[in-house]
Amino acid sequence: MDTVGAPSNRDDAGPRRLLERASIEVTARDSVAVDTLPERFAPGTDVHVTFLPDDDLDQTAETCVRLRRAGFNPTPHLTARNFTDRVALDRQLGRLSDEAGVTRALVIAGDVPSPRGPYASSLELLKTGLIEKHGIRSVLLAGHPEAHPAVSANAMEKALQEKLAYARAHDLVTEIVTQFAFEAPPILDWLVRLRARGIDAPVRFGLAGPAGAATLLKYGMRCGVGNSIRALRRRAGTIGKLMGDTTPDELLADLAAGLRSQELGPFAGIHIYTFGGMRKTSDWLAKARQRASEAVAKDEVE
Repeated sequence: MDTVGAPSNRDDAGPRRLLERASIEVTARDSVAVDTLPERFAPGTDVHVTFLPDDDLDQTAETCVRLRRAGFNPTPHLTARNFTDRVALDRQLGRLSDEAGVTRALVIAGDVPSPRGPYASSLELLKTGLIEKHGIRSVLLAGHPEAHPAVSANAMEKALQEKLAYARAHDLVTEIVTQFAFEAPPILDWLVRLRARGIDAPVRFGLAGPAGAATLLKYGMRCGVGNSIRALRRRAGTIGKLMGDTTPDELLADLAAGLRSQELGPFAGIHIYTFGGMRKTSDWLAKARQRASEAVAKDEVE
């Protein structure tokens, strides 16, 4: 079962549990960020390596190798629409497994309008069987609490069910990683719908790390996070100008409270989108963890 060992809201300690196994991400193009990771993040941290439409497969594999050598757990993004053929996919998975020790990967369709090869969806890539062939046993799948700009919520959730069914039939451990949002209700409502469909895979909640309001608005519009942009605009108007950066503290607290209030199945933690850079992300994460631990200690004393 892919839910073994994943905490549920009933054994949650609030934000502290969500923060325990936070994952982050880098781009293969940003060599400076990769080089500075050991100064700011603990060994064993899951580090996603994104793949943008114009990125290079070799550069992505090399970044994963560097991350593994530095003591991190590289989690590459496999974008189905960017692979030109089965040979290219087979070669890339071979490099990731053999040279970078990759054991988990995020499988997504990708944002290019037309497939560059035979794979139009993440399910088609999964069905090649090449992921299992190369020893990758953990598959992360994308979740979209505020749907997708080009696909209905119902279609996205049905596709997620199909991918999870395939993964389980092939003994792949699954986890859902969500797109970021700026308020908790869309995430919690989406999670209620998923559980009602019988989808019980652990969920990792995407949060936008600390960054300027303009930067977050830019990424929010680009990624189509929808209605929760209004929450960002509201917070930016009240605190963003004074503090310089908008942080996910309020969202984290609201999300933890929502998970405690109802049984919504297992979760895996949070994934931080590092829009404001590694320094801001690591500083915020360290402070958030400290505050969460202090809150738990205070509750235990009382």
